[in-house]
Amino acid sequence: MYREEEFVRRATALRPLLEQNAARTEAERRIPEGIIGALEDAGLFELMVPKRFGGHGLSMETVLRVSAELAKGCPSTSWVQTLMNVSSWFATRAAHRLQEDIFSKTNKPRLCGGLMPSCDLHPVDGGVLVTGRWDFTSGCWHSNWCICGVPILDGGVKTDESGWAFIPMADLTIEDTWFAAGMKGTGSNTVVAENLFVPTHRLMSLRGEHADSDWTARYQPEPCDHWPLMSVLVLVLIGPVLGAAEGALEAVAAGAHQRGIKYTIYHRRSESAVVQHNIADAAMMIDTARFHIFRAAADVDRAGAGMQPDYLTRARLRADCGYAARAACEAVNLLVSIAGGSAFKESNPVQRYWRDVNVAGRHSALITATGLEIYGRALLGLESNITRVI
Repeated sequence: MYREEEFVRRATALRPLLEQNAARTEAERRIPEGIIGALEDAGLFELMVPKRFGGHGLSMETVLRVSAELAKGCPSTSWVQTLMNVSSWFATRAAHRLQEDIFSKTNKPRLCGGLMPSCDLHPVDGGVLVTGRWDFTSGCWHSNWCICGVPILDGGVKTDESGWAFIPMADLTIEDTWFAAGMKGTGSNTVVAENLFVPTHRLMSLRGEHADSDWTARYQPEPCDHWPLMSVLVLVLIGPVLGAAEGALEAVAAGAHQRGIKYTIYHRRSESAVVQHNIADAAMMIDTARFHIFRAAADVDRAGAGMQPDYLTRARLRADCGYAARAACEAVNLLVSIAGGSAFKESNPVQRYWRDVNVAGRHSALITATGLEIYGRALLGLESNITRVI
């Protein structure tokens, strides 16, 4: 466990650097290359990659703790680091020939993804021709591969199934489309392909992980090889949200000793019973989020030890993520009210945490109502009919 704690310490040590560059990151709408270099030097882009590919193969709990620590310094940076990590892990689920394309080259693989199938495919000898656009591709400025959602063809005809194409970034165009109220620095732009040839071995079906029949003979499985694919794709998103909420709590608590409440007798906000009550309430909401997040992480890590979660557990894990996102958003909204008008100065990090949590926490995979519907149907013995991401 000492080895895993070392990566959390590295993330914590980077917090001052991220804080110093947070405003620049927002202004430039992308992570500065110096920050990317610092993350690389700390080994924080290989957390989820198996050791056989030169990664660290850490536990899901540690992966989330690292992303939360980074988010305290800059939520946008944490989001990019998280999405690039999970994209690299995703590639380790592919067929062996594709893994060789990605992990056996001189340059370290850096992957991003636009996973929604939004393109046209035309079958040709040896593969397909792809034309499409993929929005919200976080980390595209810093990646050398992109995982692009594609429909699955049957006899040249689109089916209801979806999958992914692994495409070198050098073959794609980035359109600068990411202008958002929060998570401004993630550079979650649109990537575009025009009549691009993708060989068959770089296509992966929705459930195609470890597709090689001789996979277990070829590799000694590691814990992260057994993680449930869809559960992980949702769970990783909540780490930056948790860290941003924790950063907001720290900032508001510190500021409460420095400023009073205008038109009242309180020279310091910390003297007010209402402030004391509300900051405790916000802290408890964040604790609630943390409980649900790390309960879900424990389910994933148990899967890594060979105890695969059943459908009900995976449905509950999806609900855990949405419930945690809502709790974090409510906590930060309350913290902003405690901080008062000064929280909205651009120089105050609280407004950044507020914007970032409220944007990231509304990612489609973290919508609370969807997670509760999925879990509720599972509790009633009904399978979900609204999504395959469970």
